Amino acid sequence: MYILLILSLTLTSLNSWAYPQFISHGYNACLTCHYNPHGNGPLNAYGRGLSATAISDRILHNDEKSEQELSDNSGFMYMKDFHEKIKPSLDYRGLYLDRDVDKNDGESEFINMQADLNIVYLFDKEAKLFTSISYGYAPKPKSVAKEDIETYRSREHYIGYRPKKEIGFYLGMLDKVYGIRTPDHIAFSRQTTGLAQNDQTHGLVIHYNDDLFDLGVHTFIGNLDQDEALRQKGASIKLESNNNSKFKPGISALNSRSDFFASQLMSIHFKAAYSKGSSTLFEFGKQQKENIASLEVEKSTFLFLQNYLYLRRGTYFFTTAEYYRPNDELDTEIARIGPGFQYFLNQGVEFRFDLYNTKSFNPSAATKDTYDFTGQVHLWF
Repeated sequence: MYILLILSLTLTSLNSWAYPQFISHGYNACLTCHYNPHGNGPLNAYGRGLSATAISDRILHNDEKSEQELSDNSGFMYMKDFHEKIKPSLDYRGLYLDRDVDKNDGESEFINMQADLNIVYLFDKEAKLFTSISYGYAPKPKSVAKEDIETYRSREHYIGYRPKKEIGFYLGMLDKVYGIRTPDHIAFSRQTTGLAQNDQTHGLVIHYNDDLFDLGVHTFIGNLDQDEALRQKGASIKLESNNNSKFKPGISALNSRSDFFASQLMSIHFKAAYSKGSSTLFEFGKQQKENIASLEVEKSTFLFLQNYLYLRRGTYFFTTAEYYRPNDELDTEIARIGPGFQYFLNQGVEFRFDLYNTKSFNPSAATKDTYDFTGQVHLWF
């Protein structure tokens, strides 16, 4: 049962490639580097420059090349901006997966998880009004391998308008506003809650940000590409404090309903920086799902904790610990823990390696620990 769970989660890739741990570099607002105020998606010019000069190693560059030169050439395909309004980008992510590495039975494979083309069009120089469109490849889950599912699709499309620095409106298909948008694609806080890679929804996001707090409100009508009966319609809210640049606590809530089930989510989280490049991410939440037909209610609990340690420029070591209780009324509990290593060789070239130890606890059944290894390559230009 456990291996099937890990496999099903691992073979789906989350399309939320934000890096909330970079609060440790002094950036606690996603809007600083992303067009999307809640992170993920294409980087703006400042975000590209930052990734070239503070996040990535400069081992491929000689000492004569200044940081300003790296920033100036951080645009599309390492060029200076060739157009003041059109901002293209390419994004690829591949995964090497080795299941049950301790068995040494050769069960490994390489998965192309993501290959996207994004275009951001700015209607004005200040980017007060813009549109963002991402289209690309999404792998077909093995659980539906025989079904006719389109593997190329729009991953995201919306129009954004910020009439003032503090407030913005975003209309279209986006990820739901909720919790910490971690790039950990198998995190229980994302995969088990309806906040995963294919859970984008059409709706309206209102974002407000000032010196005191960061607020996002999302009203949505489901993914219009789905059958109407499957669409989760509802609203979510996320509120974070901006009082301290190195500590950002927050709360989230979500309520949605389709013809088949209703979902309520609540969580608390924080992002904390304790030295240059080092940080801690924490999220604890509860979910309640109701089967509309049978009126059965199931409550679950999840926890995510990740400590991020800066080793040198471009190089990070981290440990991730997770807890998941699929049904609070039953005794089954799942724990996952493991180390990871992340290296940004250059702007747009990232490597990551994780070793996951997963254990299921149930008084009526004994289960053996499983160990899964993943290696990722992420390219964005």
